[in-house]
Amino acid sequence: MIGRKYELARLQSDFYRDNYYKILRSVMVSVVVIFLLIVAILYYVVFTVPSQYYGSATSGQIIPMVPMT
Repeated sequence: MIGRKYELARLQSDFYRDNYYKILRSVMVSVVVIFLLIVAILYYVVFTVPSQYYGSATSGQIIPMVPMT
């Protein structure tokens, strides 16, 4: 009787321990992915070349745009 209860408690403990490590592993992978995405976004923001706009006439001639301010 006591042996069966001990076996049941051990199986339950093993179940929770194994699932804890699975969840911990998935959380660590998620943290690494989030960190890599943050680095990629920061790289994109810092090193992106700003767009250059230009105007063109109907003849195809490029007209430089002068800022209004």
